[in-house]
Amino acid sequence: MCCLQRLVDTSPLLQQATSGVALLADTKQEQVRAPAAGSHPDPQPASEQQLHQDVLGAATRATRSLLQRLRDQAHRLQRSPLYKILTGTTQPSHAISAIVVSMVLVALWPNLISGQGATCERSRPDAGDGGRSHPLTQIAYLGSFTIHFGAQIWMTFVSGLALYFSLPRHTFGLIQEVLFPKYFTLGTGLSTISLVSFVELRRSTRPELADRHLAHWDPVDLLQIVALAVTAALELFVRLYLAPPMLRLMHEKHRIEAGASIGQEVGQFDGAGNGYLERSRHYKATHKKFRQIHMATAILNMVSLTCTCVHLLYLATRVTV
Repeated sequence: MCCLQRLVDTSPLLQQATSGVALLADTKQEQVRAPAAGSHPDPQPASEQQLHQDVLGAATRATRSLLQRLRDQAHRLQRSPLYKILTGTTQPSHAISAIVVSMVLVALWPNLISGQGATCERSRPDAGDGGRSHPLTQIAYLGSFTIHFGAQIWMTFVSGLALYFSLPRHTFGLIQEVLFPKYFTLGTGLSTISLVSFVELRRSTRPELADRHLAHWDPVDLLQIVALAVTAALELFVRLYLAPPMLRLMHEKHRIEAGASIGQEVGQFDGAGNGYLERSRHYKATHKKFRQIHMATAILNMVSLTCTCVHLLYLATRVTV
């Protein structure tokens, strides 16, 4: 498992020659500067020229400047002694997991400690479906669930497959290196919001559930809570414990394959037909471990998508247009 501890420098992987692009840019600038024969200088004042500037370009520059400042602040934080102490003496993955689980437990705590059962509904004859929930809670619930489901469909069946069968393997790996952490981070956050807002909505629309233990909720509602909780837990597990070692193994594979002039082919490649890779035990072990973690990630992602579809079916049976 020594390959899990090796971080490979990927800066020379995608070096591109820019001399042709720079030459083309210089030529265009000279063409702009050279006035046409018989033309007159533009008498338009500088203030009017500034008024007609490209709004989209100005907004893009402002956004890039803001992101650059935020990136500088993040790098400054990472170089601080406090950050080094926290990341060097603790396990941030465990801390993040504990924080997410604590947030969910706080939201469910009234229904976890309540000892009342189904009899509380009889003692409250005015309880029923007449309650009203806050519009922001409904927006959070529907928005988080729909965005999460759309991201799962796109990442699983559209983006991944289209890029895998269209791009060279190393280029595809570099793209997935950027998308994978963000995808599972987004999924964890959205599924957690869906879970908490769903519980809050059920308490609002059915006030008798606020004082009832979760074990005495309707089986259908309880199934939805379990499905959303499993989704959040699986995506958090993949993001914190499977994605980092998988990306490190991918870097190690790329480093070895680059030395053998391999990596620009499209589709799957296991080293067959290349004598250097076939003789390398380290490459075979790295490739095998990478495939195992990647397969586990794919399976957990499909289980998470299945749980999301369970909740989608729940919504489909209750929506009336």
